[in-house]
Formats: sequence, C-alpha cells, structure tokens
Amino acid sequence: MTTKKARVRLVDTTFRDAQQSLLGGNLRSEEIIPVAAKMDKIGFSAMEAFGGATFETQLSRREDPWDFLRKLHTVTPNTPIQALIRGQNLVAKRNFADDVVQLFVKHAARCGVDVFRVFDPLNDLRNMEAAIAAALKAKKKVQGALSYAISPAHNIELWGSLAKGLVDMGCHEVVIKDTSGLLSPQATWELVTTLKSVVNVPIDVHSHCSSGMAPMSYMAAVEAGAEVLDVAISPLAWGTSQPAAESVVAALQGGEYDTGLNLDTMWDVQHDVDELKRRHIEHLNPVADRVDATILRYQMPGQMLEDIYHQLRAHKAGVRISEVMEEANRVRRELGYPPLVAPIRQLIATQAVYNVIGGDRYATVTQELKDYLQGLYGRPPVPADHELRRLVLGREEPITIRPADLLEPQVEIARQQVRKLGYEPSDDNVLVYLMFPHLAQEYLSGSPPKASNKSKPEPAAAAVAAAAPPAPAEVEASEPPPAAPVSTAEFEVEVEGEVFKVRVTGAGMSVTPVAGAASQGATSAAPPKTGEGTVIAPMQGLIVKIPVKAGDDVKLGDVVAVLEAMKMQNDIVTTVAGRVSQVYVKEGEVVSPNQPLLAVG
Repeated sequence: MTTKKARVRLVDTTFRDAQQSLLGGNLRSEEIIPVAAKMDKIGFSAMEAFGGATFETQLSRREDPWDFLRKLHTVTPNTPIQALIRGQNLVAKRNFADDVVQLFVKHAARCGVDVFRVFDPLNDLRNMEAAIAAALKAKKKVQGALSYAISPAHNIELWGSLAKGLVDMGCHEVVIKDTSGLLSPQATWELVTTLKSVVNVPIDVHSHCSSGMAPMSYMAAVEAGAEVLDVAISPLAWGTSQPAAESVVAALQGGEYDTGLNLDTMWDVQHDVDELKRRHIEHLNPVADRVDATILRYQMPGQMLEDIYHQLRAHKAGVRISEVMEEANRVRRELGYPPLVAPIRQLIATQAVYNVIGGDRYATVTQELKDYLQGLYGRPPVPADHELRRLVLGREEPITIRPADLLEPQVEIARQQVRKLGYEPSDDNVLVYLMFPHLAQEYLSGSPPKASNKSKPEPAAAAVAAAAPPAPAEVEASEPPPAAPVSTAEFEVEVEGEVFKVRVTGAGMSVTPVAGAASQGATSAAPPKTGEGTVIAPMQGLIVKIPVKAGDDVKLGDVVAVLEAMKMQNDIVTTVAGRVSQVYVKEGEVVSPNQPLLAVG
C-alpha cells in the first residue's frame, strides 16, 4: 500500500528576503500591511517578514519595527509570521550576551513572531543554542538553518552531523539555506536524502535564483523528500531573490507534490506587489534583478563579486579582478573554508583586495580579520591556518570557548542608559538601543531621518556611529550592500554632562561611566608635510581611532590609526620606528586618499 505524500508547504519571503534582495529593503511598513492582509488568504505555511536586515532598515527610516510586527500579526491571523535570527547576533552585527538574546526572542514572540529561523554564518551550533532555547521557551516553532557552502570541508557527513545537532537542540525543522544560489540539483538531491536519513523532522530548502539553478534544485528537493520550499510573489522573485510562488505552485499542481494552493487567490496580491515594485523602481538593483552565471564560474555569491568589483573600482584597479578572485579563494582556504555568507564574505573580499593591491599579503589587515582569527565569530569548519594566525595575532592565543561566554549581562545596563537619555526604558526601546546604538538616539527622539552625509557625523553620536558600520547585505545573499560586524573600538561619549566609555568588539558592546574626561588635542596647527615617517591614508574613509599622540614612541608596525573604509575597519601602521611628532587628523574626521595622518620622526 502506497502512503500518500503530504502536500509541499510554501514559505513566502516577499516582505523580508525578497524585498531586501531586490529593493534594498525600501518597502515601508504602511505599504506592506494592506498587501500582507490579502496574502493571509493564500495559505502559505509562514510569511517571513521580520528580522534580518529589515530591522535596521526600518530604524534608519524612523519606522518602529516592533509596531510593524504587532500590526502585521493583527492582519495575518491565518498565516504564521516568521523571523530570521542570526544566532547570537540576533538582527545586528555583533554578539550579544545571553540575557539580550533571551529578551529579544521573548519580546519578538510577544509582538507576533510565530516561527524563528536561526542560523550562524559559520554553522557554529554554539552560537545558535541561546536563540533556539529562548524560542522554545516562548513555545514557538524553531527552524535550525544550515548555511550552505561548497568546500573540501563541507561534506555529507558534516551536514548530517550539524542537522542532528540542531534537532538535538529541539529544532522542529531543518533548513538548507543557500544564500549564494550555488546549490545544484544533484547536490540538493544528495543533501536532502542524507538529512532525511539522519533526522526525523521536515526539511525546508531556501535558495536564491542568482545562478539560475534554484527552480531545478527545488524540483530535486521535493523529489528527494523535502517538505517545505521558500518562495516569493513573482514581481519580487528571481534574480537574487527566491523562485516565484506562482511558478512553483503551477509546476507542482496536479501531481504528488501538489501544494494545495490556488493560483486564483494569488493574482490580486501579485498585482499589488507589482505596483509596489513599480513605485520603488529607483531602488531596484539591476545587478540583483537578473541571473548572473559568473557566480558559477567563480563559485562565489553574486553580491561578493559585486563587492569585489566595487572595491577594485574605488582603487582604480579593475584590471586585477582575476588576481583578486584567486586570492579570495586562497584567503578563504586559510580561514578554514567558512561559508560565503554575510558578514564573512565581506571580510574575505576586502582582505583579498588588500592582499593584491597592497603588494604584500596581509600587510594591511582589518580588525574583523583579527576578531575572526581570535575566535570572536565562532569556530570555522576547519581550523584557520596556523602561520596566518601567528602573523596576524602574534603571541595572542585564540579563544576556544563560545564567544558569548566572554560577555557580561547587558540588558539592565542598557535599560539604565535609555533612562538616562530621557526615554521610557521599555523593552521596545531597550532592544533598539542594544541592537543599533548609533541609530537609537535619533530614533527615540523622533527626529526625521537625515540626508546621507557620511562626512559629517553627529558630534553626540559620532563615537557610537563610527563603531557600528551600516547594514549588512542580508544576512545572507539577500541584504543590501554589505557591512561587517562591529570591530574593536573604544570611545568616550558625553550624555547630558555624564561621560561614558563605549567599547565595541566582535564579541559585543559594553558601556561604563568615566569619572572624568578631557578632550584629546589630536591635531596640530602646522600644515601636513610628507616624508619618510609620514603615515598617509591608503583610501578615503572615516578616522575611527588615533591611539597615539604627539610625543609617543612607536615601533615599526605599530597601529597608529584605525580607518573605516569599504565598510571595514582597517589598522594603519607605521613603517618606521621613532617618536610621533605631529598628528594631523581627529577621530571622526573623514580623510581623502593619500592624505597625511601623522608624522613619525
């Protein structure tokens, strides 16, 4: 007797991943709510519409992400709302203490999230356990997501082991999360078949159409036993988004994998989504809205390729693209074959560009690379190259514990800071402050968003803003242009006469009061001169930190400035030993390429 196969379920990503991929997250809350209300009648298994980069995008427009979630929950009584959570990072770019993870998940559940999809860029299960446990405690459905990657380290045995670990943690479903569009039909068949043999939970396949293979891979997935597929309404499908819901429904209709959804219920929603796309046509990324077979040639996500092209153009070194592609693969190998998802892919792309155009490999290294090699991102699939670790870290040993174990509780300190800023220390406000301190003050004050002008950071918020780079490119391949997690930086910020020291690292953020503070005179009236001991800016960027002052003795290779550029923080070192004679720039100042920063003589 043949057992009838359960219907394939579809998760809609239109208002999170899809619009983030193609429109940079520019759909506004008031535009989404009425269309979501219509979509509620279609019968999707879930509607992914919260988390990822959308939280920060809404804040930057002074929209309330929590209010949006509550309204969305009200108009979709028949469709569970799904959130994407990047493990211990939640919706930001750095690790948070467990008490923050617990509060965020609890509050999101209270505001309307029914399904939590949890992933980690390195597939380090330790970085996922707190979020999974918090979602289970809130009695919500949990999906454990595997960040798909192709490398010698990513074999079938590894995927099976990771899936089993997620189910042992309590995950109700396992997701194959292919943000790069590199998942082939054959690989899909093998992977789904393996996972079905080792775990007894539904398998969801999430892929992007970047390379053109996703629809074929989806068919292979259902034939191998996958029960769930991620799709988007067609105007915001394809390209770097997911396959179209209408096409998947039609392709499976009438067969053993029928979704049970009625296409007639989709046309009204399709029309509305098409109107939204037309309304935001200026935000449509033409590179994202197409198939790019180059992805298959280089085995890299499209957004990583675009990031490399952008950086080389900025350095007027576009002709060196082949060298950088080869170097990026070499850097990835030396880092232990991490999956090419945000923020790791940006780290690798930037380091590869520096290694090629700088002449000597790793002559310039980003703080993000140091944090990675110190273990602050987690554990890669295989250990990073020992010689590279020694070159970058010196005698410093990497951590072996879970990165979040380094962090003290943060919620109550943040609650006190929100209160001192003069705002209600509600969970809404405290979580906004914790996630994005550089946006929090203006958001909480209700100030309208400022026109983009990165050359003039606000004085009161300059320290925190410099420490937290812009939004990442989806926490996968579906976010707007990339950003790396927060680097190590220390600043003193005055709030209503009281001075606080803000320290942000790849492992988290701490805020402590300072007994007294004096401004540091970092500049000299003398005009900058160039010479053997002059340290110059390698590119345009923001001076995040000047750790030396006139009169300090420095050794060859000492870090004398930290420059934020290309959404990375870069250590600028002196090439001579001696005494700092003059410092020409201030922290928070934007500098031009080849501009003198300081003189050592």
